[in-house]
Amino acid sequence: MTLPPSFDLKTTSEQSPSRGAIRTPPLRSLHTFAVAARMGSFKQAAESLCITPQAVSLQIRNLEQQLQLELFIRHPSGIELSPAGEQLLDYVQRGIGVIERGIREVKEQQQKTRLRISASPWFAVHCLLPRLPEFEQAHPELDVDIATSVPFPDFAAQRLDIAVQWGFGQWPFSHKQLLLTDDKLLVCAPDLPEQIPLRQQNDLTLHRLLCTPLSVELWRKLLNTLGVDALVERQTLPLDSHAGLVEAAIRGLGVALISVPDARQAIDNGQLVAPLSDRPISELNPALMPGYWLVLREGAEDNPAVDCFLSWMHDWLDHHPRAARASLSWS
Repeated sequence: MTLPPSFDLKTTSEQSPSRGAIRTPPLRSLHTFAVAARMGSFKQAAESLCITPQAVSLQIRNLEQQLQLELFIRHPSGIELSPAGEQLLDYVQRGIGVIERGIREVKEQQQKTRLRISASPWFAVHCLLPRLPEFEQAHPELDVDIATSVPFPDFAAQRLDIAVQWGFGQWPFSHKQLLLTDDKLLVCAPDLPEQIPLRQQNDLTLHRLLCTPLSVELWRKLLNTLGVDALVERQTLPLDSHAGLVEAAIRGLGVALISVPDARQAIDNGQLVAPLSDRPISELNPALMPGYWLVLREGAEDNPAVDCFLSWMHDWLDHHPRAARASLSWS
């Protein structure tokens, strides 16, 4: 096929943009259009915008030329919106509203005080996150950032204000306090003692000791209290989470120290048994009672945002059955 000599593909493409390619008008022109439409007068729009009526008229005319639409019907006595102008005004007003709302939200976000918290996964899921909307509603000036961590977090690297971690309060911080106790019960699958003896304390040396990475020390303390000479490092099987620990115990993979509420429920369901004693291990020695501890960054006790969080936690703990009954204050 031979094209006519005057037919230039490149020139035609450049001179004939697709119908969908519309250059967005300047935001100032759209704003001027919206003001003029609202006031029904170029003169009043000019006074509102602190420019001349001629400038308003020029912006509107340039906008009409760019869009190839008549936006206003001009009369000797004034102006009125054309049908196209009425339709465009609806979109422009909604667009300006979105922009204004976005600017307001960005400014509010910049003005908020950020409160950074790290928490053990169990505490975050069961205690913090379900109640976070309540705290945020009560303190809209605060931006709360919650991260989860099994090992104790790095306050400096993560720029934390507060940590809530499982343990025995062993961390070298000036301001720390026990929030919730987490007493344990020694349990195993019902058929495990039938396969491997578990009638007395020393029989624990015959079994795999299930634990999480943080609770290895709890096994060591318990065996010392019982006077059992065991190689904890060789006998323990660390699992990633407390939920995994419960599942492994139910499957008969070893003996576990399970949080009392979970252990009682599994025993009632016939999934686990307490082979040596149905008493929590803290009754043997109060030092065997781990829990969830609140730890403050050094200097954070003077932070008003931290004080708000502590007051909120105190109100919640007043109604929690496992709460350590102590006031959250550092005086």
